[in-house]
Amino acid sequence: MITLKFKIISLCCLLIAGGTAVKAQHMVKRNWLSTEFEKGYPAGATALPDLFKWQKQQNINSYKNTASLPDSIKDKVIKQAEKALNYQWPSLPASLYLDYKLTGTRVNYENLENERFKMLSQLVAGELVENKERFIPQIVNGLWLTLEESTWVAPAHIIVQKEGADLPNIENPYIDLHVSSTALTIATIYNMLAPKFANYSKVVNGRILYELNRRVFDPYLKYNDFWWMGIKGNAVNNWNTYINSNILQAALLTLAPGEKLNVLIVKLLNSTDNFINQYPEDGGCDEGPSYWDMAGGRLIRIMSVLAQTSNGKLNWSDKELLHRIGAYTYKMQINGTYMVNFADAFATYTQNPVSVYQYGLIFNDPILKGYASFLFQTRGKQVPANDIADFAALADVYQTLNEIPAKAPYPVYAAMPDLEVFNARVKSGSTKGFFFAAKGGNNAESHNHNDIGNFIVYHDGKPILLDAGVGTYTAKTFSGKRYELWNVQSQWHNCPTVNGVNQQNGKQFAAAGFKFSNTANIASVAMDISKAYPESAGVQKWERSITLNRSKREIILSDAVELSSYKAPSELNFLTMVAVEISGNRLLFKDTDVAMTFNANLMEAFVDEKVVDDERIAKVLGKKIYRIRLKTKYKEKINLFKISVKQGK
Repeated sequence: MITLKFKIISLCCLLIAGGTAVKAQHMVKRNWLSTEFEKGYPAGATALPDLFKWQKQQNINSYKNTASLPDSIKDKVIKQAEKALNYQWPSLPASLYLDYKLTGTRVNYENLENERFKMLSQLVAGELVENKERFIPQIVNGLWLTLEESTWVAPAHIIVQKEGADLPNIENPYIDLHVSSTALTIATIYNMLAPKFANYSKVVNGRILYELNRRVFDPYLKYNDFWWMGIKGNAVNNWNTYINSNILQAALLTLAPGEKLNVLIVKLLNSTDNFINQYPEDGGCDEGPSYWDMAGGRLIRIMSVLAQTSNGKLNWSDKELLHRIGAYTYKMQINGTYMVNFADAFATYTQNPVSVYQYGLIFNDPILKGYASFLFQTRGKQVPANDIADFAALADVYQTLNEIPAKAPYPVYAAMPDLEVFNARVKSGSTKGFFFAAKGGNNAESHNHNDIGNFIVYHDGKPILLDAGVGTYTAKTFSGKRYELWNVQSQWHNCPTVNGVNQQNGKQFAAAGFKFSNTANIASVAMDISKAYPESAGVQKWERSITLNRSKREIILSDAVELSSYKAPSELNFLTMVAVEISGNRLLFKDTDVAMTFNANLMEAFVDEKVVDDERIAKVLGKKIYRIRLKTKYKEKINLFKISVKQGK
């Protein structure tokens, strides 16, 4: 028997802690998923006895739902599929897989493989629309290539094998994000096209089931040391729900009711319970709104598909925390596609409307249903065929989302006391005027940036002070060199540099005394951020508060500072994508009606221009951003700095 030997620290254990594997904190043994399943299907009972009927209905629905799509969408799908008929399937050579090991580059391999999957999905969507088996030979070409691959594990994730970053050792199967998404894609295609595959070849269907069992279901059942399972009490993140959701759906689409499926579901739900058991009561996602799709957005897929396949026997609608995980989505929305984007989250993003709608459906929440419709409309009511599983899911709810009145809630404020995130705007339901969001937390959060006390400011739905967000992922991103990246350092956030010293990563570097309040006119958040800095910063207190005065159309930043010693000037840093003009004690944001005012007796203003050479950041912020630095003039150890961001110049 081959013994599986993985490195103790995996890529995304580094990601969770910003450098070291960590034990899960604040775990509450809720165990809701597994408890409900065991209650519905006690030991010895065959779970989901009507699964074959459900599988057949999924096949029927895939054609029925596609046929009901608007002609404009179906015409686009056919054109894409016809173009893909001439696609020359590229190989994925060993040298390309080794790019990550040799250069730290992951996108060359990932982009080529993603292109192959896009073509495969477009061909399948075309077959659903046309239903004449014209696309089957080319579909099998692309599918067979995938079935023949040595591994479905992404090069950036194979580092967990005993050989480290290298070519995959196929004797040691591993399951990562890409394995799970590949499994769901193949299982979805199998459910849709198995009868047509049988007409074309007697081998294809059997090979599909063989590879799904060999690469996915059997390793899942055999091993307990995949870190993302959380079985050893370690912290987990979006890998847990993303992988578990994909594998559960793949299993339900391809396996028969019986012992193997029973055991797989029980283990999978126990694993997913580890994710829920670690979740804060406020429902906040510490990885941000864009990662929610892979976290809470996948959790709802598990609940939804089990509710369907059990004919409603499995139901978690009485669990309010799970409801709050869904509501988190709209609480972090600023305007349109702008989202609160602390850590590695994207500044512009729309969550998957299917997941949001499923939360609305299970918890009978009209706000979430309306928000799902809003997201659907924001995406132009399109049904992209680049991922066949997503295509099928959206086609299934297309008519419903089209009929629900679209509405973005834009709550007047949102508080996440466990996550330590707070935001507020001038008026509920409106993007006019000021909006701000601020965070406390610690510097060992998942996808962490050193950003304690960071805040962002928008005006009329457009960014004034911003968070630069996440850059292109490389080997450095999730390594011990992560904090060499400029966009994760505190001086490139709206955070102070104290005595010439910046924040440090680690769970002990954290905010204290996080508190917030909201009244009709005033919204405010406050915290002490002094512990986010090492002892060398010589800071005893840095009490930061951000206040929105709705009637005065003003945001006030107040920093009450007490240093144990003076070593160098401190600086208040602010990032913006808007060109800034210094005019006395004011900073004017070009082409806006907004200005920042500071005490010129205490501080001197500087504006640094930074060329953005990272494509991912530049796509959102542009090729140039600006950093405002308000530098202290004197050597006082006790100070009070007040900054005003106000409408009207």
